[in-house]
Amino acid sequence: MNRIRKVFSAPVFDDEIKTQQAYLLNIILWSLIWVPIPFLIYAFILAPQIAGRAVIQAVVGEIVNIGLLIALHRGHVRFASTLQVGTFWLFFTIIAVTESGVQSEAYLLGYGLVIAIAGLLLGQTGALMITVLSLTSGAVMVYEHSTGIIRNTPPSAPLTTWLVSLVLFPVGPILQQLAARTVRISLERARASEERYRLISIASSDYTFSTELNPEGRMKLNWVAGAFDKITGYDSMEEYVANGGWQGHLHPEDVEMDEQAFVRLAQNQPTTTDVRTFRKGGEISWVRVHANPVWDAEQNRIVGIVGGVRDITERKLAEERQAHYRAMLEKVMQLGKRVTETTDFVTTLQRIWRIVHDDLGFDRLGIFLYNSADNSVDGSYGTNRQGEMVEEWELRLPLDGKTEETIPFINLIHDENGLYFTRDFSADHHIPKGHIMEGVKEYAAVAAWVGDRPIGVICVDNLITGRAITEEQMEALRLFAGYAGPAIQNARLNDILEDDLAHRQSLINELEKKNAELERFTYTVSHDLKSPLVTITGFLGFIEKDVLAGNTEKIHASIDRISKAAEKMQNLLNDLLKLSRVGRLMNEPEIIPFQEIVTEALEQIRGQLEANHIRVELQGSPLMVYGDKIRLVEVLQNLLDNAAKFSKNQPDALIRVGTQGPDESGSVTCFVSDNGIGIAPQFHDKIFGLFNKLDPTIEGTGVGLTLVKRIIEVHGGTIWLESQPGKGATFYFTLPGKPEKE
Repeated sequence: MNRIRKVFSAPVFDDEIKTQQAYLLNIILWSLIWVPIPFLIYAFILAPQIAGRAVIQAVVGEIVNIGLLIALHRGHVRFASTLQVGTFWLFFTIIAVTESGVQSEAYLLGYGLVIAIAGLLLGQTGALMITVLSLTSGAVMVYEHSTGIIRNTPPSAPLTTWLVSLVLFPVGPILQQLAARTVRISLERARASEERYRLISIASSDYTFSTELNPEGRMKLNWVAGAFDKITGYDSMEEYVANGGWQGHLHPEDVEMDEQAFVRLAQNQPTTTDVRTFRKGGEISWVRVHANPVWDAEQNRIVGIVGGVRDITERKLAEERQAHYRAMLEKVMQLGKRVTETTDFVTTLQRIWRIVHDDLGFDRLGIFLYNSADNSVDGSYGTNRQGEMVEEWELRLPLDGKTEETIPFINLIHDENGLYFTRDFSADHHIPKGHIMEGVKEYAAVAAWVGDRPIGVICVDNLITGRAITEEQMEALRLFAGYAGPAIQNARLNDILEDDLAHRQSLINELEKKNAELERFTYTVSHDLKSPLVTITGFLGFIEKDVLAGNTEKIHASIDRISKAAEKMQNLLNDLLKLSRVGRLMNEPEIIPFQEIVTEALEQIRGQLEANHIRVELQGSPLMVYGDKIRLVEVLQNLLDNAAKFSKNQPDALIRVGTQGPDESGSVTCFVSDNGIGIAPQFHDKIFGLFNKLDPTIEGTGVGLTLVKRIIEVHGGTIWLESQPGKGATFYFTLPGKPEKE
């Protein structure tokens, strides 16, 4: 029984479309196998003259149909379908040609049946081809009728025509039933698929969409399904469209990416993009959009887009957190390497501040150095309430007693973990109003160690932004402190070593310089002192002769020359004495108004200035300088005297004295400028050398500018000259504005 059922049943394949086509062909073939039986009965009983022909037609048809059934069950569905339509069409064509052409039942009824079967088995293209072939065949038969090739045969008997319709007409309902069944199955499948998709969409975090695109490029959202309301925050598609639709909710930074995706869609390419969109309440969501173009082949353009949107916000945030955490750890390693690259103590501390503030992302921080000798933590660099780096070298916090301020530090330097955290620092430590720590909530501090010795403490908070201190930041800070401790210790030791080496080198350089100057001094002094002595000795001989001769006039002239030679020796010895005293300050340094120094210096050379009609202008704001007042008056006196010598012959001689600054270190730049003859650049350094006089005819010992340079250097400053021949000269020198920090 099962074997018989299997013979009559259509085969089933993995391909659903192939199975459906096999079912249709199976019904048609079995129908065609049974159709000839009534015609054979008619032929044998009522029309024996056509019985032979009917048997031949029936046998050939059954052989073909059975052969096609065998091919069908072996899986050759497409081949069997094509062959069935072709042989069936050929069968009716032969009958029509051998009978009365286009007037025969084979042409009028048979071709229509073949076209219908072709539509079911081969689709629209197959039906169209059979239609064209049938009309062409009919046209040929009409032509053959007109030429006499096909003879006009008498019309069939009414009974015969009815029997033919009895054979062919039942096939029509069968075909109609098959077509209806095909449509019904397709609709059922579509409804089932839609229901499954609806249930899946409800349960998933995705939504699907379909849009329509007109030739002008305007897009219309046709429908959405799934978790649309969850992702967008809108209850209806209409409300979403009214508020700007997709473009109106797209993040501005992702507009270009969306436009690039549309370009690919317009090239008939599917796209997948991750973009940010705004929800109804303004929140930002990450979504992944899978879009496929709906392509019109005739217009060769995109006419719509279908796709799906998935909410990937949590995934993106998790990826960003994980990536940020990994990057933070990698960054800490690089930052640790960076902070250990420098060996300068101040630079190391500044770099630690920058790294913790800029790279680890804390609003404020303070770096405290542990002083084991005094058992205190001393300030170095901190942060004001505007988030700017400030120096806190004067800050010192003894740890001898336990107070609310010292307890965190005491715990840190005695805890190997070296970590302190509180969520409300102001409340925990009763911070008063106006205090630098007022309003601080979350606060953390970590100790920097070298081995088992605490080196310092790094304190942080986020007072300015109010952001929470994350576990990730705490871990990064703790790891970075492991690099900061050795870096501070190495820089501190290196500074001590460099200071020692620099001091030694300075002593060596100074000694070498003194030796060189001593050699030059010996030579110059022996020459400069010898010249007046020769003059004195020579004119003493002249005086002796003039006394004996009674020549009073010549005696007075010789005495005058001897007096000038002695004065020259005295001036030289005085300048050398002053120079020898530089390096050991005669008075305690003090903070003095620079204008007061200038006023005293001007008083000492006022006669020279007035005699030569030289004007003096004071420029710049009144600033304070720090140093030995007597020595600094000497500096200004020498520079003013020097300016007066070289500008006295100018028609409008002018000397300008003033200040600039102070700079970041508190240093003040002072200047003395004249409009005299000027000095060529190649002599700018030479003029500060001992006994270096560019013009031997000008009065002076050549010690003045050397003395000035020594005094300025003893005060920790520098001096330099800016001048061009014929354009005057300006001497600049720097002085501290306040005492240096110890």
